[in-house]
Amino acid sequence: MLSSAAPSTVASSLQRWILPSAEILTVGIPFCAFKLLTGHIALGSPFAPLGYALLALGSIDLVLNLVNLVALLAMRRRISAVCLTEAALRRRGSDDIGLALDVFLSFGLVALVVGCGLLLRLPAWALPIWNIAVVLNVLGAGVGRLFDAVRRDRAAA
Repeated sequence: MLSSAAPSTVASSLQRWILPSAEILTVGIPFCAFKLLTGHIALGSPFAPLGYALLALGSIDLVLNLVNLVALLAMRRRISAVCLTEAALRRRGSDDIGLALDVFLSFGLVALVVGCGLLLRLPAWALPIWNIAVVLNVLGAGVGRLFDAVRRDRAAA
């Protein structure tokens, strides 16, 4: 039989490092893929400067996410911001705005690429990466929402 401390230990582990690790895999890394692949598409157009900016931003965000994933697995905590916009605005006391801007940019890029039929401009090797990123992101949103609902339900009980 489990001790009475076991549920709180599991809940603590979930909150401290398991859910944040899953968030990196289902949100952070897919958002990086959207930036990098949209940047790749833009390179072959008059929007090449924007493409280079997206490639730089996606690369920096990917490094931040991978560093945080390793830190979560090794030390059970994040050690940096998850994206450049969060890091930049954190210095001004605006973590949530930085993350919100990153979400808006990433979803906007997906909407632009899908809505304008730009997926056809991705090379064959990149399309599976885009598709996996979309699937992970959608499933991550669903799982995150489910965990939030369960947590609120338990708190109300």
